[in-house]
Parts: sequence; C-alpha cells; structure tokens
Amino acid sequence: MEAAAGTPVAVAVAAEPSGGRPVERFSPLGIPRRTPGHIWLITAVFTFLLASWSVLVPQYHAPDEPNQVDAVMRLVQGYGWPRPGDAVVTPDGVGAIRASPFGSRSSPYELTVAPVPAHDAPPRSQRPAWRDLAVPEQPAGYIQQMVQHPPLYYLVEAAILKALPDSGDARRWDVTIGLLRMVSVLMVAPLPLLAHAAARRLCSRPVAATVAALVPCAVPQLVHIGSSVNNDNLLIGLGGLVTVAVAHVLRGDTSTRTACWIGLLTGLALLTKFFAVVLVPMAAAAYACARLRGARSRWPSAVLCGGLMIAAGGWWWLVNILRWHTVQPSTPGFPPGEYAGRDWGVYWSWMSERLATRWWGSIGWYEADLPPALVIIASGLLGGLAGWGLLRARDRARRTDLLFMLWPTTGLLVIIGGQAAAHLARTGHMTGVSGRYLFTGFAGVAVLAGAGAAALGPRLARWLPLAVLAAAAGIQLDAAWLVLGHFWRPAGGGPVAALRAMAAWSPWPAAGIAIVFGSALALAALTAVRLARNTQATEPTTPATERGRHHSHPHGA
Repeated sequence: MEAAAGTPVAVAVAAEPSGGRPVERFSPLGIPRRTPGHIWLITAVFTFLLASWSVLVPQYHAPDEPNQVDAVMRLVQGYGWPRPGDAVVTPDGVGAIRASPFGSRSSPYELTVAPVPAHDAPPRSQRPAWRDLAVPEQPAGYIQQMVQHPPLYYLVEAAILKALPDSGDARRWDVTIGLLRMVSVLMVAPLPLLAHAAARRLCSRPVAATVAALVPCAVPQLVHIGSSVNNDNLLIGLGGLVTVAVAHVLRGDTSTRTACWIGLLTGLALLTKFFAVVLVPMAAAAYACARLRGARSRWPSAVLCGGLMIAAGGWWWLVNILRWHTVQPSTPGFPPGEYAGRDWGVYWSWMSERLATRWWGSIGWYEADLPPALVIIASGLLGGLAGWGLLRARDRARRTDLLFMLWPTTGLLVIIGGQAAAHLARTGHMTGVSGRYLFTGFAGVAVLAGAGAAALGPRLARWLPLAVLAAAAGIQLDAAWLVLGHFWRPAGGGPVAALRAMAAWSPWPAAGIAIVFGSALALAALTAVRLARNTQATEPTTPATERGRHHSHPHGA
C-alpha cells in the first residue's frame, strides 16, 4: 500500500506481469483493502460534500427529479413499469410537485425562478405523507418518460425505501425525497476510491492515484447530480467499477473471475441506462489488447464475460428491438426541447460552450451557471493535465492504457452529439445535451488528470494533491455561494437569511444540517493537513533515481 502521496508503492509494481510475477486480480471487495488512509479521507470529504449538496439544492430543483422520484414511488406503490407512452405521473407525484419548492405558492406546478421563501415552508409536523399528497382539484399527471429506461435504479431505490422502518409511502413526502437522495449519494460516494484504484494500476507514481481521487471533489455538477434522485448515479458507480476492472485487464488480468465481474457489472449498467453501451466495446477491446501484449489467452473468459453482460442486463435492449423495433422507444408527447430552426451554429454552441458549462456546474434545471471564465479555466487545467499525461506516457502501450480511460467519455460524446444532431435535423429543436451524461466515464477522466500530474516532474508533482484540493475547495465554495444566492437568499437578505430558508425547507433538523456541513469542512481541513504532511515527508526524486526506477520496472506508467 502507499503510505504517502509521493512515495512509490511496492504492491503496484510487484503485481505487474513482468519477470514471472503474479498478476493482481480485480475484485470490488479488494479495492478498500488496497486503499491508503489519505484516500479514505478524500472519500469521506466527497461523501459529506454530496450529503451537504443534497440539502443545499432545493428538492425537485435537479434535472428530471420530480419524474425520477415518481418512478421510484410507482414501484413502491405497486404500479409496475408500463410501456413508454402508457404511464403518467401518479396523483401523489403531482401532489409532491405542489408541496415542494418546485414552484411558487401561486403557481405550484411551474418552475420558480425566484428564491424560495422561508415563510412558504410548512412546519415539518404538518407535511403530509407521500400517500396523502393527492388532492381532488390538482391537474392530471403529465407524461412519465422514465419508463423508457430499464428499471434497475428505481428498483434499488424502492427496495431500500421499503426496507427502512415506516416503509413504503407512509413517510412524509420531504423525508421520502431526502432518503432517496441519500441512497443516490451512496451510489456515487465510492468514486474517489475507484479513481484511485484505476490510477494505481496504470500509473507507477502514487501521486497520480492521489490526484485522481481528488478530481471528483472539484466538479460541482458531479456533486449536484450525485446528491439528487437521478438514474445517472447508479450508472456512474457501475461505470467506475468497470473502468477499474478494465485497468486490471490491460495489466494482464484475464482471469475467469475478472471476466465474470466485468460481465456482471456491465450487464447491471445496461439494466440502468442505455449510455452503458459504451462499456461493452471498451471491455472487448481491453481483452484484445491484453492478448496482443502476450497475456495468457483466455477466450472462454471473454465469451463468459459477454454472456453475463447479456444475462445481467443486455437482454433488456434485445427485447426492445424485438418488441418495439428500436433500441430505446421514444416517449409520445414529450417536449421536443429548445427551438433552434435547424441552425447548426446553435448545435455547435450547445456541443461546446453549453456542454462544458453543464459538465462543470449548471445547477438545478440549468438555472444557475458557474461563471464562463471559471468554466474555461477549469476546463483548460483539467484538459491540460489529461493531455500532458498522454503526451508524456513513456511508450505506446502506456499511452494506449490511458486512452482506454478516455473511451467512455469519448463514446458518450459521440452518442450525445449524434442524437442531438438527428433530433435537430428532424424537428428543428435542440435537446439531450447534458454534462451529466458524460459522468459514466468520470473515473477514467480522473485517471488521465492524475497521470498528467505525475508527468509534471517530481518536484512539482508532489505539491499537486494539495493544489488540487485547494482548487476543489475554491470551486465548491463558489458554487455553494451561487446556489445560496439563486435559490435561497431573499431580496435584501444576506447569507444568514438564505441559510434559514434552506433549513426551513429541509426534511432534516437544523442541527443535523450543521453536523453534515461542519463535518465536510472539518474533513477537508484534516485532508489538507494530511496531504501537506505527506508532501513534506516526501523527498523529490532525482533524475538518476527516476531513470533507475524506469529501468527496473518497465511496466510503470
């Protein structure tokens, strides 16, 4: 294991398929055992950051969250998973929109663009249970488009909700949404562990794995989506696990056990959302690459991997083709998006500027955007690190490994861009361009950033973990200030009034909110101290030492 952010780790080198040494095999349960203490601290910071954002952003002010919650609750209430076009939002789901801070008291079913008033929040004791939300005078439910997706995310959320005390739809509506948000938090929380694990397999310098673990903390949009009710969250976690497993395959792990894990995890991802399809060719290409490099041939393992992908989730899409004659059926009556009049200049603007903003931070229903200058700087730094890592890879094999980490994001860009272009050509409207759709490949992007940090040279690289943590703290504080101002601060009010409004609408007591926020800050400070100590304890590696290490361990990245 690695003891410090800049100290080499013996186990990663010993595991390489060189000189007859055994190959380290992938196991999800083995990831925590190989994780050092400071990475656990980073993961704790990320987890409490997610929990803080689950309160910071008003309920139902996240992309598609009203429909996402209703899709879970229709399973809780036994309504099943009908064909697309046959489902509308349930009466209780419509009532939840009225009761929530989605709209104003005068227009409860229209998205509000003003700060949410504290005085509109009913006392917690007067908030009804989910099953009591419907009222006779409310409008009929609108189209429920979530049934076009596979149901795994919603089944997991529903099963956990029913397993808790006071199960099902008997809890207060706001507590129900709050609990569903926390289940999503748990799905995304391991991302620093996964980024660290993948980088540790592909990069010989531990600083790369440390920086990779820190990158998730630096993207407010990832934290926002990860703390809301959204099926992308399960896909992010499963995509990260597949990325770690592929990194093991690239380093020679073609065992049957690893093939089974990749098949199962990819299949579950396919049972979550169509975008998981990018993981299938990634896994297949990794096995082909491992074979070309001389890894022991295990074609039966690769075939088993593919069979498990189909059995665990790929069957859903095959059934769609047989039943609906399309991979994913469209939802009749769903809004077509923003009118662009087939202006392809608008298309390229969406696919560049708007997509970058929505990747870094476009909070709510794309209501509050991070400043363009901040998005440009952050994109330049992250892109620069990733590009530098690719350019400075020692040989073609190491560069290929890093390109595999970019595979999911690149594939998703192609899918998103292709779907948006086809929709624009057909309807004249733009839709479906969202940064969160790229987060399935986030672990791989973090690995590239870590590789770039390690390639800066030992004297500079050893300070990078602390610098990335500081940058993450800065961008998160800027995003939190933006959210407080847009969603909570009343006209003429200050931060205290904004925090009071947030606490008034929260499903949790003010003391609990203070504990979560305080824990996030305290853990961030403790992590900074730990990284600073690691930096001070690490002597910069001399060029001669570097040449000797590279000569001794030719498989390091």
